[in-house]
Amino acid sequence: MAPNKMLEKKGFKLGTFSSNCSSGMTVSKAPERWVNSWDNNLKLGKMLDDAGIDFMLPIARWIGYGGETDFHGGVLETITWATALLAHTKTLSVFATVHTAANHPVVVAKQIATMDQIGQGRAGLNIVAGWNKPEYEALGLTLPDDHETRYGYAQEWFDIVRKLWDSREHFDWNGENFTLKGVKGDPWPVNGVVPILNAAGSGLGREFATQNANYLFTPAIDL
Repeated sequence: MAPNKMLEKKGFKLGTFSSNCSSGMTVSKAPERWVNSWDNNLKLGKMLDDAGIDFMLPIARWIGYGGETDFHGGVLETITWATALLAHTKTLSVFATVHTAANHPVVVAKQIATMDQIGQGRAGLNIVAGWNKPEYEALGLTLPDDHETRYGYAQEWFDIVRKLWDSREHFDWNGENFTLKGVKGDPWPVNGVVPILNAAGSGLGREFATQNANYLFTPAIDL
């Protein structure tokens, strides 16, 4: 079993971002822009693994930006993408990116734990509490205007995930956003936890990350 590099506090971490999305991070009409096929992602993952790179981080998208190339219109779903990569690599840590509003915490806790079992302790979870409004509307969801509501929901969501990973007994939950009865987390992450990353730019988002995450993914505009 390889240690999860992203749980180690020492050293600079190097990884890739958005290879599961069409065009990656390049908004371009260039014919050679990134093609996010599974074959390309698998080749990239194996290459990164062989080179000793630390991690791969995906973007969770549901609709693209439209236009001639429909930037990010094609997206490999992140949990299945990450699980497959973990099954084909040896030391690389691979994150799944999850929108709290679109994914039930009990389901996600089991998905990530299963993913971590397959990867022998190399899985990671990137939590997204809010995203652009059209993608929420595409799923029939409402994006709250205030960050207090978004991160209040995300906090309860993650508290449930953590309890499922920490507890070995069935438990009930009666909260503001979730009511659960007799839930249990089996299976559990190999190391008891997985590295948590939070993508946030607001003050409340960064506060959420400092309280809950191992890593904050944020624009370096105003720190």
